[in-house]
Amino acid sequence: MIVATAGHVDHGKTSLIKALTGIDTDRLEEEKRRGMSIDLGFAYADFGGDASIGFVDVPGHEKFVRNMLAGVAAIDFALLIVAADDGPMPQTLEHLAILDLLGVSHGAVALTKIDRVPQERIAQAKLEIAALLAQTTLRNASVFPVAATTGEGVDALREYLAAAHRALGQRPANGNFRMAADRCFSLAGTGLVVTGAVFSGMVQIDDQVVISPHGTSARVRGIHAMNQLTEMAGAGQRCALNLAGADLKRIDIVRGDWIVAPPAHAPTARIDVQVRVCASESRPLRHWMPVHLHIGAASLNARIAPMEGRAIAPGASGLAQLVLDAPVGAVRGDRFILRDQSARRTIAGGMVLDPFGPARGRSKPDRLVQLAAMAQPVPANALAALLNAEPAGVNLDRFDRVWNLTPHEAQALRQTQSLKTVVTSEGVLGIALHHWTALCDRISGILRDWHAEHPESLGLTEPALAAKLESRMNPETWRTAIRSLIERQIVARDGLNLHMPEHRATLSETDQAFLEKISGALQVAGIRPPIVGELAKMLDVELPVLIPFLERAGSSGHLVRVAKNRFFLPETVTELTQIAVLLASESMDGTFDAAQFRDRSGIGRNLTIEVLEFFDRAGVTRFGGGRRSMAAPDSYWTGNS
Repeated sequence: MIVATAGHVDHGKTSLIKALTGIDTDRLEEEKRRGMSIDLGFAYADFGGDASIGFVDVPGHEKFVRNMLAGVAAIDFALLIVAADDGPMPQTLEHLAILDLLGVSHGAVALTKIDRVPQERIAQAKLEIAALLAQTTLRNASVFPVAATTGEGVDALREYLAAAHRALGQRPANGNFRMAADRCFSLAGTGLVVTGAVFSGMVQIDDQVVISPHGTSARVRGIHAMNQLTEMAGAGQRCALNLAGADLKRIDIVRGDWIVAPPAHAPTARIDVQVRVCASESRPLRHWMPVHLHIGAASLNARIAPMEGRAIAPGASGLAQLVLDAPVGAVRGDRFILRDQSARRTIAGGMVLDPFGPARGRSKPDRLVQLAAMAQPVPANALAALLNAEPAGVNLDRFDRVWNLTPHEAQALRQTQSLKTVVTSEGVLGIALHHWTALCDRISGILRDWHAEHPESLGLTEPALAAKLESRMNPETWRTAIRSLIERQIVARDGLNLHMPEHRATLSETDQAFLEKISGALQVAGIRPPIVGELAKMLDVELPVLIPFLERAGSSGHLVRVAKNRFFLPETVTELTQIAVLLASESMDGTFDAAQFRDRSGIGRNLTIEVLEFFDRAGVTRFGGGRRSMAAPDSYWTGNS
């Protein structure tokens, strides 16, 4: 358990920690000279539990609230300190507001310096504290009158902390490892040491970690957890990591950086959040208002963009996007504090819903629906809500990063959902089964309607079908649906045309005879069909007669118009597609160039360019960097034709 003090300057926070643990947390010479905490101090004590309790002693002066915020980001328990003689003071109020905004609900109040006041003042101070806590997350906190100088009440507080430690238990080490760095220094004979609070996951000696947002890799050489040498550290502990790495000399690790497992390294500069404005504020949070953001142990400048209007009123909550001046590490559920532009007062706080906010469309209705789903308290419920709201599917890889799920956790979560997974170039998509069934039914329905309206047509090409779907769905999704329909023999493919298995194109006797004549000539030509003018001569047909028929035959799928003046048989296009598939499968990176296709097919350079450009337009191949890859997996083109 990690306990953090909070309270006004000179109310006895450091003295009380020393009375509880025997450790003076004022480690800086200036702190000892001034008799005032300036930076974070740390102490550890064994109160008889299974593990030590870690104490973070924070400075109480208003000038050092930034340091205080770095110490309370990942605590389990708050120890609010109020001096009996002074009662609640300005920093008592601000520190309590910070704890409330961070959602800290486990805590106690130490009413210090009771040896300096009469009993009636102690009773009065208790009433003041009760009134102060009434509307906060610490409303149920017990009050312990203590005197650090005499030891009065210290044992009772110590026993209460031990009981709270037992009740809270060990924090689950879920998620990928994330530690918010608050100190970094070098020790002779040891090397680089970084200390901080572990937010999630576990780390072991020899693990590879990343210093984020720098992106620098390092190896864990040694671990101290809760001031004990150990082989492993996890969530809910303060630890010190001895790091080694060739690139560490190139960066400066500072307070606010993160030490994370490689999958958790995903810096972001746009964070979508649920934010609550302090009721004490006189003005609302307005669009593009500059603020100081405190998240983890980091402090940086940001702008706020409310999503449900142009402002969020004092005492109200709302959705907003934080646009940061620099990238930072964050995951769903991280708590944060906002202070005003001059960093003089706390104005708001809240929780991260999506650390990877979009640059555009942040206030659109569908985005607000997504964020409402992400506000669900557990990932299973959030994923279920997203799947239901997103017919086009949910990027499961992105969801895993947002929630900081390990591969094992992600796999277990997916097994709780009724979904269909589709592998795409952007990651694995999850589609709710009812949306998947609706997509498959929609494809079949489009084809049936097309056959009824165009009985002479063989079917629809994929681009034509995709246009009728009228969806922004990832092409790999509807292609997977098509493949599923083909495998189940609900839909058939003839060349590049898709149709219902029972459909037979009906042509007039005259058109059928003419088509057979043209097809015979194209069959003789093989994979190098003649241009239209040459075909007209071969058939002894006038161009004004041939061209309109070829165009009708091309639009109905009986022929394939590869270039302006060249038509292919559907089976010839299929044969050439197989050549492209073969070349892609033989390549290490799944690509091929025009010269390779020309040599393998033997159709010559000019015709190769025409064919490959047609493949690009038809969605068979994808062109980039002078090379082509298959727009869908090789098996898609070879599974059924």
